[in-house]
Amino acid sequence: MLVRSHVRSSEKMSKKSRKKGASRSQKRGKEGLQQPASSTRWLWWAIMSLVFLAGAFGLWRIQSPRHASNATQTLASSEIAKPGPPSSPEPTLPPNIGPVTQCVHRPAFVSQLDLGKQIYIGTNLKGYTGLILSSPDGQEGYKVFQHPTWDDAGNLAAYVLDKDGNIYTAPAPFVSLDINPPREQNNIYKVDTNTGVMSLFLKLPWARPPDTANPYGVMGLTYDCDTHSLYASSVAGSTYDEEVGRIYQINLDMAQIASQLDGVDAFGLGIYRGTQDKRLYFGSARNSSIRSVALSKTGALDNEQRLEFYLLQAPGGHDERAKRIQFPAKDEMLVKGIEFNYTLRAASDFVEHLYTYRYDPSTDAWTFENVRLREGIE
Repeated sequence: MLVRSHVRSSEKMSKKSRKKGASRSQKRGKEGLQQPASSTRWLWWAIMSLVFLAGAFGLWRIQSPRHASNATQTLASSEIAKPGPPSSPEPTLPPNIGPVTQCVHRPAFVSQLDLGKQIYIGTNLKGYTGLILSSPDGQEGYKVFQHPTWDDAGNLAAYVLDKDGNIYTAPAPFVSLDINPPREQNNIYKVDTNTGVMSLFLKLPWARPPDTANPYGVMGLTYDCDTHSLYASSVAGSTYDEEVGRIYQINLDMAQIASQLDGVDAFGLGIYRGTQDKRLYFGSARNSSIRSVALSKTGALDNEQRLEFYLLQAPGGHDERAKRIQFPAKDEMLVKGIEFNYTLRAASDFVEHLYTYRYDPSTDAWTFENVRLREGIE
């Protein structure tokens, strides 16, 4: 475009130059008719000859190989760019777009432990039952800390932190029901940020009591800094033929259920604020779909579900369930998928894949980016 504009400007300048040149020639011609045909005429012809030679020399310089190659390179660049519009910079997301866990931080009691700066929370470290904290310890492997109360609820699975550093977690049976009876799987426990003591926080109601055919209760947990709400998914009471699970919004200040969505067997949960609204994303416990519902200003769950995508339909995807849904970056969703069919399995038996999706603000949708195998399970 710049080259074409330059050419058009040059043409206009040339036309103006020719007009001015013609008028000057006419003027000089009239003046020449009035001049005597003596030495003055000879001088006029000499000047015109010099002007002609100077013009010819300048024309040769423009057409010389060095200048010609530069002109060809510029035109070639223009022709290459011609088929498509110039590339535009990547769109900048509005400041309010992104995850809603920016206020979360580590528990206060951690400062009293000799674990270092890099600390991991885990619920299935080999040789331990319940919640543990660990940190790298050079050649010796890991330092591990476990409060005496952290195994009181048996095996644990989902966990999340809040703005004060409290940890909320829920039980999940592995291999055996001896330490994880079905009627205790719909409980939520709280690890106090100051003391580190774990105690029962809330017993969630179920549509139908669980049994050995489906020994699971709470599957996923997530937190919203905006409303200080905890969200929990439960599949308690669901059968092969009936989906009676629920998603709960819990007011942490009151330790009460604020809203709920019925008839949904959900696994992992995650909250993200998009261009249209703030939504709770959840993975189905029955298929590989990721769905979402809008959240009100108070965090209340809407009843209308929106299908986002299927893990199985992604290139290289698998028929897995979204164990966790996280947002590591402002425009990134990370889904941790595992096989799940409501039956007991050892935590070490799960193979986990990590699915990455990228948010498109123009469509308020997620685009698949890649999938990879994760070594080890949290």
